[in-house]
Amino acid sequence: MRIAFRSLLLIGAFLVFPTLTFAAGLQTNMILKTPFRIWEVNPSRLDLISDYQKTDFVGIKVSISDDDAPLIDGLLSQEDVEGLDSMKVRQYLETIIAPVIYREKEDVTIDMDEDGNITFEGVGLYGRELDIESATKMMEYALKNRMTYLNLPLFRTDPVITVLSDELKEMGIKDLVSGGETDFTYSPSNRIVNINNGLSKFTGHIVNPGEEFVFGDVLGPVDGTTGYLKELVIKGAKTVPEFGGGLCQVSTTAYRAILAAGYPVTVRRNHSYAVSYYKPLGLDATVYPPTVELKFLNDTPHHMVMQSFTIGSKAYYNFYGTKTNRTVQMIGPYYSGWKSPPDEKIEYSDNLSPGQTKVVGHAVPGVNVTWYRHVTYNDGIPQDETIGEDSEAGENDVTSKSFIETIYSKYQARPDYYIMGKEDSAPAPAGENGT
Repeated sequence: MRIAFRSLLLIGAFLVFPTLTFAAGLQTNMILKTPFRIWEVNPSRLDLISDYQKTDFVGIKVSISDDDAPLIDGLLSQEDVEGLDSMKVRQYLETIIAPVIYREKEDVTIDMDEDGNITFEGVGLYGRELDIESATKMMEYALKNRMTYLNLPLFRTDPVITVLSDELKEMGIKDLVSGGETDFTYSPSNRIVNINNGLSKFTGHIVNPGEEFVFGDVLGPVDGTTGYLKELVIKGAKTVPEFGGGLCQVSTTAYRAILAAGYPVTVRRNHSYAVSYYKPLGLDATVYPPTVELKFLNDTPHHMVMQSFTIGSKAYYNFYGTKTNRTVQMIGPYYSGWKSPPDEKIEYSDNLSPGQTKVVGHAVPGVNVTWYRHVTYNDGIPQDETIGEDSEAGENDVTSKSFIETIYSKYQARPDYYIMGKEDSAPAPAGENGT
């Protein structure tokens, strides 16, 4: 018989030591984060707890074999407890989170023809996989300490980038600098057409060193003659069909690749209300050229080439160039100022038959969302802050400069909005536009 100063927990014929016992249960919210997606979960509603039996030996916690247990039955006190089950935590991550994260790497070959047109064979996606062992330990720790944010650890495999054009090689096109992705699942057919058409305008586009990229300049005209269909766009307080509805999926995907690359964003505006296609909230970029734009500065000494495409119901941007040593950390989201949707709104119009009703807006809550982007430059270029004390400039010196950008998005609460047929009509409210 072994005596040890710890709890004995019996499950069938096995001795199990739970990682935590719960009097009040698990917390009700936790955000699991990756660079491309977040999961907002309620741990108290997940099956992560198991029932255990804790046995004490005359006030001393003991651990004994099953064979020896009958010898001291009269001296034992038993208590049923609940504890965090490591296997259940692992199973949740393996079955719910890991399959969404997993992706094989895909190599790409980039070339340029005599007319300067850039072509891609392959899509250049990096491979990714959840580090199950580390993620399980980290989630257990987060649950024990009632933490609400957890950055999930990943295994990453970079794609092979093959550049055939000598001109592109001279520009320094050799690495996957960053990527962005969004999900447009449940989009109607016209919206999907517009997304694919919009993405096609950017693939092969070069952003020169020191150049400010302007989304609308590359996108060009948006109308029926350029292949766009009518789909819903935000027009003030209403959502109405217009050519190019869905192009904000294209700009939002580009915005996320821009953020990941560490480029300074010079112009960006969020949507006036929260749109489900652009989760996580706070990292969207609405466009309505030329009045509402997305702009960024290529502040590196290297050229950058864009590749934009869709696979299934996901939109992607890849930025190719020369990798710098800068690192980017996205901190957030932080929510505040939640507001319930206002009462329904009815507008009467003589453009509809009496009694006819048209839906031009759905109820959504309002919320303020804040992210912080922490960019650290380690490019070997002298900056304001030097790491290390009493050092002289030299080839082995490491220089660093960082900045934190606050990304604040205010989303309005919107009511259910109807237009009903009547003789008298009311003017439509004015406001911001966007898709």
